[in-house]
Amino acid sequence: MKSGVIITLVFLFCITTAANAQILDRVLNRTKEKTKSKTEQKTDNTIDKGLDKVEKGIENIFKKKEKKKDKKSSNESSGRNNTTSSDDVAFEQYKGSSFVPGKNVLFFEDFSTAKLSPGSGNWHVYEYDPSEDIEKPNVGTIPAAGGNWLKMPRKGFAFPNSFKNLPEQFTVEFDMYADPESMNEMEGGFRTNFTTRNDREEYSIHWDTEPAVCIDVHPHGSDEMVNMMVTTEYNSNLNREDMVLFENTFKSGWNPGEVNRISIYRNGRHIILYINGKEIINLPNALTKKGQYNLIFSTNLWGDGIYVSNIRVAGNIPNASQDIKDTGKFVTNAIYFDVNSSHIKPESWATLNNTAQAIKASSGTILIVGHTDSDGADDANLKLSKNRADSVKNILVKEFGIDASRLVTDGKGETQPLTSNNTASGKAQNRRVEFIKQ
Repeated sequence: MKSGVIITLVFLFCITTAANAQILDRVLNRTKEKTKSKTEQKTDNTIDKGLDKVEKGIENIFKKKEKKKDKKSSNESSGRNNTTSSDDVAFEQYKGSSFVPGKNVLFFEDFSTAKLSPGSGNWHVYEYDPSEDIEKPNVGTIPAAGGNWLKMPRKGFAFPNSFKNLPEQFTVEFDMYADPESMNEMEGGFRTNFTTRNDREEYSIHWDTEPAVCIDVHPHGSDEMVNMMVTTEYNSNLNREDMVLFENTFKSGWNPGEVNRISIYRNGRHIILYINGKEIINLPNALTKKGQYNLIFSTNLWGDGIYVSNIRVAGNIPNASQDIKDTGKFVTNAIYFDVNSSHIKPESWATLNNTAQAIKASSGTILIVGHTDSDGADDANLKLSKNRADSVKNILVKEFGIDASRLVTDGKGETQPLTSNNTASGKAQNRRVEFIKQ
């Protein structure tokens, strides 16, 4: 019987084409049918486990091929020459959102150059109980979007080595993808932790005792359900109910198989969390203990497949009306565009709304000026910056009713940086739109 199993497994591992996959199904069915007798139950279990691993391996082969194809397509559609403007922005989920990103970029990461290693690396990533059956933390691609993504450990934590010391008021935003085929409603999801722990490499995902608040976003899988939980640090003198500040399962609110936008606002003790622009959690007294808080992301999954990218931490909530009144100019890097494109992302709605209300409250003409980072050719960046300014104008006219005759546009490309383009955070600061009263 053992030799038969080995021959079967060898045969199955040789199958790599779609046509042979159909043969594989028939072989699997026949093999399982022949091994159901009670006298051979132990052997049956061994065979089934082996066949399950083979099926999983072959499934992963085809998944990887599909991901490579998706990556090629996304790269081809987001080149520097792709400067086509589009006014077709799906703002529906974000309309009416009260979340406004901070204007001073403190940290930004799109994982285009990130290195996952302690000390000199960009990111410290630690994994508990690594397994050969689970993909290790890495920077790669996802089928739902282009760009680079950090694949979080199934159980573990990650933090940027170069960034710590969060201010009293700030916003945190990031894109999150949860593989709908491998996520599970058991245990936890993706956690954003604000902790007073200074030695972050000693953080415990289970029993950390340093003052902290943990915000857990836990999609269930292929449906729209998402569990939300906020807890304080572990304290052996408290029961679970005392440590849980918020817990609820929402039947809708998560877009399975798609990139979802998580946004968090903190002002002193107050924390508000949004998913795709919708307010989900509002806790006026979440941070009850004083201290210098730092940022740690963590996971404690029953399943697997959490990916994050475009992490942006910023301070100082903008007031466009006040800035235009006081200085005659409003500058923002929180109008987000698709990579190397002038197409505006829907999560820009709140910033655009803030800007539109400021323009309506002022008089005269407003000059809209686009700026880029230094990646790519000078002439392509100049064209891109002008197209982005045009896209902003079109949205302000179409979505917010601004008189088109009051808006003129220009672009400066990469010629007027605010800071160095040597870091991802610097580039994020330089990618901006200025509104100047004429």
